[in-house]
Formats: sequence, C-alpha cells, structure tokens
Amino acid sequence: MKIVILTSNGLRHKFLANSLASKADDTLIISECKQNDSVSTGLEDQSTISEHFRLRNETEKIFFPNNDFFTAKTLPILYKEVNLEYVYQTIKKFQPDVMFIFGSYIIREPLLSLMPPDRTINLHLGLSPYYRGSGTNFWPFVNNELEYVGSTILHLDSGIDTGDIICHTRPKIKLGDNVHTVGCKVIQSSVDSLIQIMEMIKEGKKLNRIKQWSIDEKYYKTIDFNEEILLKYKNNLENGLIENYLSKPKKSIKLIDL
Repeated sequence: MKIVILTSNGLRHKFLANSLASKADDTLIISECKQNDSVSTGLEDQSTISEHFRLRNETEKIFFPNNDFFTAKTLPILYKEVNLEYVYQTIKKFQPDVMFIFGSYIIREPLLSLMPPDRTINLHLGLSPYYRGSGTNFWPFVNNELEYVGSTILHLDSGIDTGDIICHTRPKIKLGDNVHTVGCKVIQSSVDSLIQIMEMIKEGKKLNRIKQWSIDEKYYKTIDFNEEILLKYKNNLENGLIENYLSKPKKSIKLIDL
C-alpha cells in the first residue's frame, strides 16, 4: 500500500507519520513547517502560556521518543502551502492508495478531490460533533467534561472537521494525568485505529460512514485561549478533576466504534 500523509512537523506529527509509514509499502510525507505552538498562535510573549506549551513539548518527548525526524521521504513546505499546484502534482505523480490528514492546513480543491471516495482520511483531535474548533482536548479540562476527550477519524470533506465519521477513539485516563499526557494518549490510540483502518482497506473492507448528528456543540477559537483560561485549567486539575472523573459515574455519550 502506498500512502501520503499531510501533516505538520511537531513530535506528535512525526510519531503518527512514522508509525503509519512503518506499515506501508511506500510513503510520501508532506510536512508543513512551523516553529512551535506558542509562536503559531501569537502567544509567545506570555510566559505562562509559553510554559504550558514547553511542558507539552517535553511530554511529547517522553511519549514519542526516537521520532526527531521523519523516516519516509518528505516534502517540507511552508505553513498554508499544502494547496499549491506543485504539492498537488507531487501527490498525483506519487499515486497513493490512501491519503491521511493530521494537523495540516485546510485542504482545498483540487487536492480535496484527488483521491477516490473513502480514501482521504482526516484525524481530528477532539470528539466531533461535541467539541469543534481549536484546543478541543483542552477545553473539556476547563469545562469539567473529561468524557469528551478523544479523537474523531473522519472522511475528509470541504468543511472543518465536518466529514462523515469512521470512528472515535478515547484514552485511558489515570491518576496523575494532565492535559498533555492525556493528549499524547489520544494520539497513541488514534494511531492504533489508523493502522487498523489501513489493514481494513488492504482487505477490501468497507469503512464506517456515519453522518454527524445535530448536537448543542461547543466551538472554540484560538483567541479563546488565554492566561485566565489556563489558570482555570490548572485550578481544576489541582482541585481533583482527574480523581473526581475516575470516581464518579461517567456521562453516556454517543460514540462510533471502528
């Protein structure tokens, strides 16, 4: 199987790309190059927020060791360049069987329609349709709703995380966890599911295509994240957020299994 992966250049992106590449016959990685999370959000001058992202990077080093580099052939591009003509032509010439999307800029035409139906798969970190937008696994920590932490694997469409659902994944939350450790666990469980999806495609099995249902969703933008919100997250954690979640009955929500 030949795969192409459209992603970014953080450790989490390299871990996912390298994991999928190890299961493929040939891989092409298109990597949008960013500096770091605080710079990309324009929040680098705020020390509290910079420390938050520094801890995230340090946690990723623990969870995703030996992933400092991409292991397959890689085309590095600038942020938001993924829809340029030469990227499209490079992917078209490669002739992949499946295209995976994780952490890249919004995919537009003609790249959006390059692959056959059910062969362009998007990983959204967050449970759709419940949480949308930016930081979808951070805000459940603020809202005391850890049952909404996870990921959604989707068929890509022209919207933002609005495609038909293939499956959801959820992490195993334990005492001592925080938003960074849980976030890394979400990525690990997502990679496991994506590898299963690769195997299903190889075997000719049909993937789920579940329309997203109407819900009173929560939608957040990058500008909603600030020092005050970060302090609320820290206070929740210090006041037993994880302990309370583990000890109390869980809210039942609709999730799709692979």
